[in-house]
Amino acid sequence: MLFLVSNKVLVNEMARAWETEPPQTHAAFPAMAIVLGGYAEEDTDRNRVQMSEAADRLYSAVILYRLGSIQKILLSGGSVSLTGKVKPESDIVKPYLIQLGVDSTDILVENRSRNTMENAEYSASLPGVEKNKPVLLITSAFHMRRAFATFKKAGFKPVPWPVHFISDKGRHYTFADWILPSSEALFRFDAISKEWVGYLVYAATGKL
Repeated sequence: MLFLVSNKVLVNEMARAWETEPPQTHAAFPAMAIVLGGYAEEDTDRNRVQMSEAADRLYSAVILYRLGSIQKILLSGGSVSLTGKVKPESDIVKPYLIQLGVDSTDILVENRSRNTMENAEYSASLPGVEKNKPVLLITSAFHMRRAFATFKKAGFKPVPWPVHFISDKGRHYTFADWILPSSEALFRFDAISKEWVGYLVYAATGKL
């Protein structure tokens, strides 16, 4: 089992099959993009925002905004802290987003959600959000299947914009990739397996 989940070829093929590809045409973007959290936290010791490997979620939205493809960015993500001492992620990211050149009037903040279902429910209740209009849904490619289905179930018209791919697009495997264990493959399998469990739980509980 350890060999299978650390095999770069097998795990990459799993990721390729599971991850959602971006749309083929970019002709018409929705006015608003919803960026799901899970990519940033506050580093109080250094007084800065610490980004994770999923930061492409935010940066992709900023690029689209700067290009004029979208007009509004909704940050969806709260805090999973049980003590309440950790600031909600969206509250931390908003000032950072302004520093990146996004007008404060073009930023909406949903700071209560702790999971994907709450991302959808709490985003829908924000003033200025019109569920009858398409929204660009930005999240990691391995998370897009569950996020897309959840937002659609909540009444949105999501347009998927997957980023932060953990799979390799090409199949340029070497002999070593077939036989040697890979820590990178373990990381990828960890992300995918957790998402599989999340998807099955959401499906079983009627959240999709």
